[in-house]
Amino acid sequence: MEITFSHEKNINKYKIPFFIKKKNLIKKIPKTLFVSGGSRNGNHLVWSLLDGNKDLPTLAGEDKFLSSLFKINFNSKKVQKKFDKNNLNFVKKLSGGNFDKWKKIHNENLIKEDWAGLKFTKKAPLLEFPKFQPKIFYEKYIASLKKNLENSTFCFHDLYLANLEALLKLSNKKTNHAYKFIYAESGLRKEILFLLKNGANIKCIVPIRKFEDFYFSKCKNMFNSTEIKKKYLKEIWAQWRNKTLDYLYIKEKYPKNIILVLFEDLENANKRDFYIKKILSKLGLKYNNINSIATSFKKKVYPNSSFKNKIEKLKKKKKFNPFKFSDQLLPRSYRKIYNKVEKLKY
Repeated sequence: MEITFSHEKNINKYKIPFFIKKKNLIKKIPKTLFVSGGSRNGNHLVWSLLDGNKDLPTLAGEDKFLSSLFKINFNSKKVQKKFDKNNLNFVKKLSGGNFDKWKKIHNENLIKEDWAGLKFTKKAPLLEFPKFQPKIFYEKYIASLKKNLENSTFCFHDLYLANLEALLKLSNKKTNHAYKFIYAESGLRKEILFLLKNGANIKCIVPIRKFEDFYFSKCKNMFNSTEIKKKYLKEIWAQWRNKTLDYLYIKEKYPKNIILVLFEDLENANKRDFYIKKILSKLGLKYNNINSIATSFKKKVYPNSSFKNKIEKLKKKKKFNPFKFSDQLLPRSYRKIYNKVEKLKY
């Protein structure tokens, strides 16, 4: 089947000074690990299983920096004036879409807030996992941003590198790892493609979930429903299809940089060890015992589920019965697309 890329068709958008300046230096940025599949496909599951590995930096949480940056009209003189007036404020607000996510996490008690998977929002969620708020070192994050932006040029390379360096400081851990940086954000396709086209030294893990399971998670997240309705199905199918095809397109273009993983392989605790070892092997890393358990900052966490009752049942060690999706309702092209996913996985 022919795979096309739909996330950003206007490639001329990136032929402007902001993206062109210093773009030859993008390939010199130290090795970076990305975790980015479509939302509700298992991004949190992937990075919670990688958490604690001795060869990886600690990920404080998802950051909206990249997707926010790529939405800005850099042809506008107002944008550069805003940056010149206060470059620190300009960059730190990208972490939450239009607010400083890390400051809010540092300053407020959020333990009773909804976690990331529970309710759809265009802003960055503050809790990644149910009732878990990590201790982050916000002052060190800000100090790093200030230092790296002090003599920076108004260009993608300088802002991107400054943000990566600052994110490391949130966990205040040692930084001599096989991968210097780690970054997680759902739905990055044009952003990953841009980096790879410019020779970035990155690997990106892309979890993909079967549509018949994805539907209920996304429907609950977006519409607070588990009903199969025509209008829900149309919207949710478009999201799964377009994002999956985009990731397949990038995988075919850059097979060594993209690792497609199946959500179901990692969700199943009986199969998890085998597949997490496979992922780590692809990354050139060794398996640590902690990688069989979902953790954040090395502390056990419950899944980033769309269903509150699933978390309650897990706490009581009870089984959560999945919803049933009739094969007759599956879109016609689904099998063909998913077969391609299975062919290109790992």
